[in-house]
Amino acid sequence: MKDFYLLTETHWVYCYLTSKWIENFDGLPNFQGILVRENMPSKKILRQRESFHNKYAGQKQLTHEMEGILRELYPKLDEMEKALISLFGVPPYSTTQYSKTTFLTNNLNGVYAKNWLTKTCQNASSLFFVSVTQILKPWWIKMAKSHLLNCHPAVLPYARGRCCIEQIAIQKDINQFKKVTGATIHYIDEGVDTGPIIRAERIVNPFCFNSIWEVKGYTFVTGFDLYVKTAKDILSNTETLPAGIVPNPNLYGSQFLLKNFTPDKHKQAEEGYLSMKLKESE
Repeated sequence: MKDFYLLTETHWVYCYLTSKWIENFDGLPNFQGILVRENMPSKKILRQRESFHNKYAGQKQLTHEMEGILRELYPKLDEMEKALISLFGVPPYSTTQYSKTTFLTNNLNGVYAKNWLTKTCQNASSLFFVSVTQILKPWWIKMAKSHLLNCHPAVLPYARGRCCIEQIAIQKDINQFKKVTGATIHYIDEGVDTGPIIRAERIVNPFCFNSIWEVKGYTFVTGFDLYVKTAKDILSNTETLPAGIVPNPNLYGSQFLLKNFTPDKHKQAEEGYLSMKLKESE
């Protein structure tokens, strides 16, 4: 079995990923730990995160008191992440409480991360299961020998980039929305969500939710479950690695950018989803 790492961030949504990873892979000798895109926080912050998860694990009702604490610990908490709590409850672990956690600073393309990766890949070949918002520089791909996998919360190659589910909801095209709502596991290449696809799954009924934020949250957790399954499949066979399927470039959807998802589009996405949901129920 190859050595492997999980590379992720400290946003609330990734607590669900790290919790699943710890529950499934803790104790495996080849699991080398969790890499986090964050400058080393204070011990106080680390203790507060752990305490919150220990106290509220499994709770699905977000109280005013809980939200206040959450916004201190996870300042970028958004509507999707709040919806995750009502759908799945508070996850048991924070992104930073695993015993083997390495902080690669806020810049994964910086000198510290590059030096760490150079040393790590010098004498061993490792797999990196990646779920971050920063685009990695080509030297990541080269040094990791292309053994970088990504979990994308939409169906590729039709919906690439950031906030794609929401931005497609704005179009109010029911068939297109159904086509892209799901998750994909793929290799990272030098493009944006263009690497060979290992696995992709669609949500059967994306209109059974109360809001676009519940849909988005569900696609993330669906992707995390798919990630765990994929990792287990890969790790169970030391003789092979998935080749992945390279999509026809003609099938690539638009690359959605976070900076284009303005407050107006935020509202349009909410309205677009509810409009499609209503039409689908008629």
